[in-house]
Amino acid sequence: MATRWLNAQRVMWIVWPAFLMAGVAELVFFSIFDPFDLHLFGSPLALSRESVYAMGFFGFWALGIASSALSLFLESPPSREAADRPGANDAAR
Repeated sequence: MATRWLNAQRVMWIVWPAFLMAGVAELVFFSIFDPFDLHLFGSPLALSRESVYAMGFFGFWALGIASSALSLFLESPPSREAADRPGANDAAR
């Protein structure tokens, strides 16, 4: 049960800040660019404004998730097996 709680907590550490930053990024991006002015490979997007806003939000959210997941991955301590290897602590001395 404790492991399940820790996994849920880690998911929230990744998803929630990414969600907040996606909202901010979308506000900033679409306050500068109009969805009808965006072009993909030289042709204008044939989508409604709401569709472009939704795709932008989910795109920014995906970038935020990747960033938060990478931060959490880099923050995690090394595995116990790596610490038990001979010579693993020689660099720290």
